[in-house]
Parts: sequence; structure tokens; C-alpha cells
Amino acid sequence: MLEGLFLRFGLPAPSGFRVVDSGLLNRSYRVISAGQSYFLKHYLPWRGHGTGLPDEHGRRRSAAQTLHWQHEAVIRLQTLGIPAVAPLRDLRGRTVSYVRGRPLAVFPWKSGVHRYGLHMQEADAHYLGTLLADIHSGLAQVLPSVPQPLFVTTKSEQCALAEAEQLLTLVVARPDPDMMDLLCAHRLRERLALIPEVAHLRPAPGAAGAVGYIHGDFHGGNVMWSALGPGSHVTAIIDWEKTAVGPCGDEVVSTALVFFTEQISGQLDLDLVRMFIAGYVTSRPQFSEGELADSVRRVWWERLTDFWIPVWRYHHADHRADSLFPATAALVPWWTENYQKVLDAFLEGAGLATGTVPRR
Repeated sequence: MLEGLFLRFGLPAPSGFRVVDSGLLNRSYRVISAGQSYFLKHYLPWRGHGTGLPDEHGRRRSAAQTLHWQHEAVIRLQTLGIPAVAPLRDLRGRTVSYVRGRPLAVFPWKSGVHRYGLHMQEADAHYLGTLLADIHSGLAQVLPSVPQPLFVTTKSEQCALAEAEQLLTLVVARPDPDMMDLLCAHRLRERLALIPEVAHLRPAPGAAGAVGYIHGDFHGGNVMWSALGPGSHVTAIIDWEKTAVGPCGDEVVSTALVFFTEQISGQLDLDLVRMFIAGYVTSRPQFSEGELADSVRRVWWERLTDFWIPVWRYHHADHRADSLFPATAALVPWWTENYQKVLDAFLEGAGLATGTVPRR
């Protein structure tokens, strides 16, 4: 199978391969051909993918059309000098190959390390913010314009409580609970108590907001750096299969969470958040503080009412995301208790970029 696939790209037959065990959504392999390394990705349907993502006009694409569109988007983005890793084209110019009905793509192999807040200083956070802004601006430059605004729905209190109750029932029914089960039960009970207390702060259902093109999965595992130490640079940005149209501000806030949340306590490093936002707004000054405040509120509510990791575990017996749960679940109550302090940090970061807030 591998020999035939690589022949489609005009590449010699592979001499070796191994499984790459990182990543949650797809199966990946490192393949050696003529002494060169390549990254082979087998795309699997991911939960919530449905039949494909909407296009910029709201029309529903098929899953195959979505994948082709995403590949073309990242190929165009590369032309702007952004270190986005795009798939290779085969001899017929296609980026997706089907082998026994399975969609596959071949990428150049990129080396690097993954960095999070623990490894970063303020200058690194600022640089990361400018890079995300360049991605948003770059996608807008190489893709058709997006009609504005877009209605952004939020989950209701009733739906969130019903989902938490259902999951808790499944957890407590397990005959031999492990530590993950006990933690899930604790966090679900915590949400059941917390959501009614703050339900009045839910963003307006169906509110309209500014949107643009987003990476969709911009986290530490998908950003590769030249080194762990200060002053290193990003060498590769991978995994673009969630690229879509959405509120850019939501991706900004979500990125700050995944990079700068302490993995045990679930607390945000607000100093790094400020500098990350300052970097983003410096590079994309049209991004308003109003958009930022709306996104902070919307992402907070989304995290409060979202249970995707327990859903994977208890509805689908899928444990791939279990390791992410302790930090993501711990962040929610801390953020709720410190909501104003977190919002102020985001807005102060924007103020640093515009000169309305003096740097400490």
C-alpha cells in the first residue's frame, strides 16, 4: 500500500515507517523514502465533524470537500511566509489520496519542540500573539471575504445541566471507578452547582459577532519551535483540519487558555496572557476591545457548559483526551471565581498594544 501511495507522488518506495502516537484526531506515521522523512496522515472522522464545515457563505460542505478546501487554504497561506505545513501534491496535483476508501495525505517532515507557558517568557508570548494575528490576517488575504456578521449560538443552561446529569449518572454507575472516574464525578457535581449560580451571565443566545478565518486548533501540540529556551522561533504550524469561519476573538482567547493554563492548578498566567494579547493587537490593530470582551465571555461560558472529554470517555469509550481533563476542568471554577481579573488582563493586553495602558 505504501509503495503504491508514494509512487503517486513520484517518490521512491518507502524503506521504513513508524507510528506517531501524538495527536487525538487522526492516525499518523513517519515514513522514510530515499533517506528522507515524510509525515503520512490518515484522516479519521472526528466527533462533531458531521458532514463537513460550512463555507464562507454558510453552505454545508461535504467532509471530503472540507478537507480539500483546508489543504488549498494552507498552501496559499504558505506563500505569505507563514510557517504553515501544507501537504504535498501528487503527480496529478491532488493533495488527498484514497487507499481502500481511506483518505490520506503526505506532508514534509518537520522537526521541532512544543512549548507552553512553563517554557515561555513575556517576549515569547508576545511573539506567539503576533503569529496568530498574522495567520488570521493571512487567511483573510488569500481567501474570499467573509460576510459579516455571523450569529454565534451558545448552549443554554438547561441543556448543559441535562448533559451533566446524564454523564454523572454514567460515572457513578461504574462498578470499579478509577481516579479519572472520581475526578469526573467531582467536576460534574461542581458544574451542576456552578451553572445555575452564573446562568444570568450567559452571552445573549444567537448574538451576532465579527468573524473571519481561523486555524481552529491552535494549541501547543500543533505549534513547533526551534528550541525550548527564550528567543526561539516557530518552525512549523500543523494540523489545519479544523480551519473554518468563526469568531477570530474566540480563537485568540482559547489559544491563551491552552498555552498559559498551569497544568495542575488550572490557573492562567495572566502576565503571559497580557503580552500574548498585546502581540496579537499590535499585529492586527483592527481587532477591537469590544470583540475581545465578547469572546472572553463567550469562551468562558463555552468552557463552563462543555463536557466533550467526558462525552468521549463515557459515550464512546474513547480515552484519547483523558489526559487533558484535569487542567481544563480545573480552569473553569478558577476562571469563574476570578472572571473580572481575567477579563481585565485580556483588556490590559490590548491596551498595551494601543498605548492606553502603561506597561508594568
